[in-house]
Amino acid sequence: MEQVKWYKSNEKINDFLTYQLVNAVMEYYTKEMPSDQTKLYTALGYYFIKTTNPNGIFSYFTNVDFKETDKPARKSLSPL
Repeated sequence: MEQVKWYKSNEKINDFLTYQLVNAVMEYYTKEMPSDQTKLYTALGYYFIKTTNPNGIFSYFTNVDFKETDKPARKSLSPL
């Protein structure tokens, strides 16, 4: 099983971008049918993704860059 990695967006949270990212994750699950449990979160004013398939999920995000990072504190995380 692949190791879970965390990624942080270069963009701050906003309503329009949240809508785009949630739709991209939903599209990823309908087309790719992964078992990796990719999840999208917000924390500290940014978006975070937890995934074991970064190459798969990031192909669905056309306008946001994500960089690998350490896991944020649990108290800061809010799932989308």
